[in-house]
Amino acid sequence: MLAGSIEAQAQAPGQGPPAAAGNADAPIQALVERVKAAAAAVRSRGEAVFPAFRERGGPWYQGDDYVVVLGSEGRSVVYPPDPRGEGLNYANFQDLGGKPFGRQLLAIASAPSGKGWVHYQWRRPKPGERRPVWKATYGERVTAPSGRTYVVLFGLYEPPMARAFVLDAVEGAAALLQRQGRAGFEALRDRRGPFFYQDTYVFVLDRQGNLLLNPGFPALEGRNLLSWPDPAERARAAASLKAVLEEGSTWTTYRWPRPSASPLPEAKITYLRKVLAPGGEVLIVGSGLYGEE
Repeated sequence: MLAGSIEAQAQAPGQGPPAAAGNADAPIQALVERVKAAAAAVRSRGEAVFPAFRERGGPWYQGDDYVVVLGSEGRSVVYPPDPRGEGLNYANFQDLGGKPFGRQLLAIASAPSGKGWVHYQWRRPKPGERRPVWKATYGERVTAPSGRTYVVLFGLYEPPMARAFVLDAVEGAAALLQRQGRAGFEALRDRRGPFFYQDTYVFVLDRQGNLLLNPGFPALEGRNLLSWPDPAERARAAASLKAVLEEGSTWTTYRWPRPSASPLPEAKITYLRKVLAPGGEVLIVGSGLYGEE
């Protein structure tokens, strides 16, 4: 491991692109806007809007796109594809890989922000459809005029990877580490938890560039990014860490292998965020997606 501070060793630019939305983010942003609109409808009209949510071919239910509404206790009150799905308690729902996505959806109701993403594998609601696919669902907590609290959800089957997912994962992990510090690492390692989605995972560095946590490549934990063999990658890592320590967050680009593919590195864009953990320890939380430079 190399001694000295990141600030003293930064030699080359490496902050990467700003967090501007790319093409993959367009359908994701559209879905978020639909959730906001549905939540606003519940906020103003309450339960009276639920029949409109169930209307096939209407503005809220078209093809595979439909709004789902859960009560704060976990039971579904609107499930357009099949009325028999209304009244079911989502608390113990798991996807076909054992991921407890039901609890993760319900956690939106108690989250400080009252909104968030959940990723899981599910079958499309079509007769004879048996192949599970990845689904990304966005939810928002809302209180109706009746005083009842609901979680309004929209999902997208087989979504493109998007920076919005990376931002959500990093912000969630940052909030966890702010509360728990390194005790939160166990939750970040859980492959059935909210921080894993296909090849996307959260990693943690200290301010010297030591890799404290990498669930995708645990054998690399303990390595220092400033000791990497490639001088260009060392310089990029130093500049990126300098930027996140000074600015609080940054995007960076580099090449890194996918956990589920060959060991050959691919282009990856990553978001880094500085976190002040209990006891004053500074941690760097990051997550990224492949295929962008």
